[in-house]
Amino acid sequence: MSEENARKESVTLIEVSVSDDKKQGFIKLGKQEEGNTVFTRDELMAALEKAQIKHGIIDSAIEKLAQRPIFNIRIKVAEATDPIDGEDGVVNLLVKKDADYKPEYSEDETVDYKNLDYFQMVKKGQLLCEITKETVGIDGKDLYGQAIPAHKGRKPQVPAGKNTSLNEDETKLLADCDGIIKFINTINIDEMMHIRSNIDFSTGNINFPGDVTIDGDVSSGFSVKAGGNLIIKGVVEDAKIEVAGNVVIAKGIYGGSTGDVIVGKDLRCNYIENAILHVEGDITVDYIIDGKITCHGNIYLSGSKELIIGGEIKLYGELVARDIGNEREYPTIIRILGEKRIDRDELERLNIKKAEIRQQLEENNAKEAQINGLLLAQEKKDILSRNHKSPEMEQIATLKKQIDRQLLILKKELAEIDNAITYVENKGSMCYYGSVSAKRKLYQGTRIYFGDMPFSFEFDSLEHCRIYWDHDDIVNGMM
Repeated sequence: MSEENARKESVTLIEVSVSDDKKQGFIKLGKQEEGNTVFTRDELMAALEKAQIKHGIIDSAIEKLAQRPIFNIRIKVAEATDPIDGEDGVVNLLVKKDADYKPEYSEDETVDYKNLDYFQMVKKGQLLCEITKETVGIDGKDLYGQAIPAHKGRKPQVPAGKNTSLNEDETKLLADCDGIIKFINTINIDEMMHIRSNIDFSTGNINFPGDVTIDGDVSSGFSVKAGGNLIIKGVVEDAKIEVAGNVVIAKGIYGGSTGDVIVGKDLRCNYIENAILHVEGDITVDYIIDGKITCHGNIYLSGSKELIIGGEIKLYGELVARDIGNEREYPTIIRILGEKRIDRDELERLNIKKAEIRQQLEENNAKEAQINGLLLAQEKKDILSRNHKSPEMEQIATLKKQIDRQLLILKKELAEIDNAITYVENKGSMCYYGSVSAKRKLYQGTRIYFGDMPFSFEFDSLEHCRIYWDHDDIVNGMM
């Protein structure tokens, strides 16, 4: 058999096949009937090319078959490049879902049920979750050089809800306001906390930066702190309340032994009993019994009783009630707080003068430091030249004396200004702008003070009276 005929026959003995998914290519070699059957690398590659296989050819497999052919067995000689699918987007939550809250146990395996922290508070701009975006993926190639599309990753389910927003590249979810998180399927931030029950062991203590509404009572031993306004539809019972804004309590306040109420603005409630209160604004209430109250505004008794019995009340404004005290002369103390009235114009003039003198002192101290430096430098020069009384030294010494004299004068003037300021402040007289009014009766046993000065009356009671301060004296007027 000629060499050419042998070559043609060997080519016909190369069978190329492809898997159904076009991802694997095979060669199956046949054997000649006579002589040695030999295949070259070029013959094998030509067979693949004829079968249109262009991609993924395994060179090492081709070389082995050419060197050491294996007959009548399909040998894999080509493999497609699989696509690399994109990765799914991921959301890394930095807040908890509502269902994830559980009590935390201390080292002694006890739980402080008053501080269960059931409510997640956030600040404006706080990071709620981090988002890793989905990736597109990389396409593969089949044996014929055609693209095998990669699957794109799934978009992350971003739990954006009310009062939340994404940053510019949508990789972070941020809080748009201060508030409380409600997180079931999406993160929502409520600027007002609404508790539809009592404040007790089921809720723990409350600490919220905004407005709070409580449908029930605040139970004994618990606390509520709000950065806005507070509405309580029940009663405050021996609890601690601290509110920056206004407070409205549908029923009343019973202080007990540990109750303490601090209000940044106005307070409205039905009654105050045995409670300690500090209110920066006005108080409107039906009756007060044994209250220990400091009020920077006015106190108005309004309702069916309009009475005050027992306790001690301090206020800057006016107090108006129907009855103050009772027939049994139960001790009731009311103190009108005042402020010192001083010559503001003179005080301002003195403070301006004081600032001017301080400025001059600073300037002269700087000059003195500069002159001291010159003196030291000149002294070194004079030592080197053995001239102990140089004209330059005498000139600098004269300047130093002038500065020292000026400093003494300024310090004396500053001390005189301080004495004058102290005199003006001490000379001021106390002024009381508040008053106490009883629309019906002011009973004996009620002690009213304007500062340290008491108001006294000889009758069992006074009727329709208004007690106020005028021209450094207490006046009993009529309503």
